[in-house]
Amino acid sequence: MSPAGSGFSSVLITRPRDKAERLAGLLSTMGIDSIVQPAQDFKARTLGASELEGLADLPAPVLLVFTSPRAVEYGLPQLPRALLSGATVAAIGPATSSALAAAGFPAAVEPDDGYTSESLLETLAAKPGASGGTALVVCAPGGRDALVQGLASQGWRASPLWVYERLGAEIRNQSLEAISGADRLLTVFTSAEAMESLSRRLPPAAWFAICRGEWLVISERQVRLARAYGPSAVHLASGPGNAELATAIRSLN
Repeated sequence: MSPAGSGFSSVLITRPRDKAERLAGLLSTMGIDSIVQPAQDFKARTLGASELEGLADLPAPVLLVFTSPRAVEYGLPQLPRALLSGATVAAIGPATSSALAAAGFPAAVEPDDGYTSESLLETLAAKPGASGGTALVVCAPGGRDALVQGLASQGWRASPLWVYERLGAEIRNQSLEAISGADRLLTVFTSAEAMESLSRRLPPAAWFAICRGEWLVISERQVRLARAYGPSAVHLASGPGNAELATAIRSLN
C-alpha cells in the first residue's frame, strides 16, 4: 500500500449503483468529485425443482452461509422455511447481517474480526464442534470457491447454492469521457469480480486510465489481486461500508 496524501481529482466508484450513488452523495458533501460507473448488475437465479428437492431433507447439522445482502435478497424467498428454521445461519459482513436481521433471520455466526470469507473460516475453526454437517454457501456462480473449499477442509460437506447471477452493468459514455478526462483518478473496487469485469469490458483507453491512477480496495486479498493489474498505488480501506470508504478517500485527498 502507498502512504496517504497522494491527492486526486476524481473518484471512480464501481460498486453496485445504489451503493455507488449513496457514496457519491457522501463524497459530494466533502467537496470530492466522483464518477459512478458500476461494474455489475444482478438478477435472481431461480432454484430448480431438483435443487429444492435436495434442500428438503439435508442431514443435520446444516450451516447456511449468506455471503452478501444480495444473497439474502434473492436467496431467502426461495429457501424452504423448514430449512431456515433448522439451520445455523452465518453472515459475512455487517450489511449481510443487517439484511438477515431485517428479514427475521438473524445470523447466529458472524466473523469475530473482519468481513471476509477468511474471517468467517477463522471464526468457525475456533468454535468447538462447528463442522461435520452440511454447509451451503448462498452466492452467485463464479465466486466464493475459496470459502467452499475452506469449509470442506474443516470437515463440512460444502457446496455453493447459486441464487443470483452477476451481469455486466451498462457502460455509459458519460462515464468513459469522465474517466479519460480525469487528471488524477482514484478508483474504488469492493470486489475482485468488479476488477475482472471492467478489465474485460471497458475500452482499452479507459482501462489504461484507471490503471494509471490509484486504487482503493477493502481487503488484503484484493490488495494482492489489484497489484497484478499494475495501478500506480493500491490503498486499503478499513471496511466495506460507504462510511469506511469515504473516510479512506478523505484521508487520501
